[in-house]
Amino acid sequence: MKSYKTLLNTEIPCECGRTHYVPIKDVDFLFKAGDISKIASKYIEGKEVLVVVDCHTDEQINNEVIAELKSAGYNLTVSRFTDKKLVPDEKAVGAILMDSDRNTDGIISVGSGTISDLARFAASRMKVPVVTVATAPSMDGYAAAGSSLVVKGAKKTIKAFPVNAIYGDIDVIANAPYEMIQAGFGDIAGKKTALADWALSRVVTGEYWCDKTVELVESSTDICLENAVKISKRDKESIVYLIEALVLSGIAMSLADDTRPASGGEHLISHYMVMKDIEKGKIIPSHGVTVAFGTLILSYLYEYLLKCEEFLSQEKSDEIADAVKKYAPSPEDVKEWLGIVGLPLEPEGYEVDKDYLEEMILKAGFIRDRFTVFTYLDQLGVLDKAAKYTLSKFY
Repeated sequence: MKSYKTLLNTEIPCECGRTHYVPIKDVDFLFKAGDISKIASKYIEGKEVLVVVDCHTDEQINNEVIAELKSAGYNLTVSRFTDKKLVPDEKAVGAILMDSDRNTDGIISVGSGTISDLARFAASRMKVPVVTVATAPSMDGYAAAGSSLVVKGAKKTIKAFPVNAIYGDIDVIANAPYEMIQAGFGDIAGKKTALADWALSRVVTGEYWCDKTVELVESSTDICLENAVKISKRDKESIVYLIEALVLSGIAMSLADDTRPASGGEHLISHYMVMKDIEKGKIIPSHGVTVAFGTLILSYLYEYLLKCEEFLSQEKSDEIADAVKKYAPSPEDVKEWLGIVGLPLEPEGYEVDKDYLEEMILKAGFIRDRFTVFTYLDQLGVLDKAAKYTLSKFY
């Protein structure tokens, strides 16, 4: 397993001109539930602890963690969510804060992405330490400084601060529902287009760039893609690659003090889909699954961009093409990756019809201020043409 010592809780002078610092103190996937009281004593001063869980992993780990903390003399308040698909919105944040005590000394979250986001945000507002026990390789937010929340119906990343430490029992993680493994893999595949968007912006707008951060994301992503077949079979060593890549993605965001290394236009597609489902009162899809779809769509948009006349006539077209091609995957590559883990290869598999897909391509790129392939296609005046090109590949 990877050693995180050179990345965590230490100042890292960098050739990008910044000194990076990730305040997380430990990451360990050799964790077992019996270790939790020792860990709690290391990071939480006091015995008043709020444990945030959902009901889906009670038998696998929640009950044992809670029993261990109680036997060690901790006074526990348990904030337990029973939703089939928990929405990380104001109501969920309020539930945690209502369950907390004004004397709470710290929070321990046991769960996957949504539980982690909610607990991390609540801890940042309560100004108490938080320790995360990951239960699934489903998303890259475990090590992130921000929390991905739904605010007034819109998906937003709200700055908080990273957790004090991240732990996980690989036996629990490898046996998570397969949809969560698919989601985590989809989130990792999306790093390819995220890096392409960042490289595009670096050339076009002069945006900040860090080779060390990019290398961290790229290398961990490539290991997962190379082991896609083994990940699909729940091979434990390969699941370790996946959960570590997801954590390293979060660490990269902390290094850059921005989500840019791990989130581009594919995430805007994902956020747009979540917002639309909330509007319709539907159960929101898994984040990584919609990121996978966004990655497929962006691969077609980049394919169109790199060969359209409006782009080729630009003064910097060669420089942009060289920068982007290093990261942007072909649609064939993306389909191969998604197919291996059983994710849909057509819009219908994501409940997206022709009109919705066109709407998404024309609008999703502008729900937040981030330069992506959507922005550049729009600047060139060809976003509508790129949308029609992409639609022609499916319909």
